[in-house]
Amino acid sequence: MKIMPDEFIDLTVTSPPYDNLREYKGYSFAFEEIAKELYRVTKKGGTVVWVVNDSTKNGSESTTSFRQAIYFTQIGFNLHDTMIYKKKNPIPLNHNRYEQCFEFMFVFSKGKPKTFNPIMEDCIHAGKDIVKNRTFYQTSENKTMPPEINPIAIINNERE
Repeated sequence: MKIMPDEFIDLTVTSPPYDNLREYKGYSFAFEEIAKELYRVTKKGGTVVWVVNDSTKNGSESTTSFRQAIYFTQIGFNLHDTMIYKKKNPIPLNHNRYEQCFEFMFVFSKGKPKTFNPIMEDCIHAGKDIVKNRTFYQTSENKTMPPEINPIAIINNERE
């Protein structure tokens, strides 16, 4: 990146090495230097998607991913979004904690993102104002509840 001009890149998507979980044949990973270079080469309105996770040692997660996210904000990036990438082949459960079947996708922006192309999925409620079509119930204390919440259970809990 050092040979790239300032504000040259619109989008970076990367899953860098983290927590020394793998050997990279003598290559080292200078996180802070790379983060600063990413900030320098990212255009205003550009984004960086940083896909990482944490190692677990002695039953505790390292929190490296969160410390990296905080560092990105300290050097000038906005933490625009935090998403979860679901792995298709997680490590099987082999001890007394749940295995992580995901990685964090921290989406950083340099200012307000210039482009946003949302994933659009079909939905039975697409284009409908569903709030107008809902039925609401009144509790004894005149609290309005949507139908999926059982008003009788709420009334009983209020009396206890």
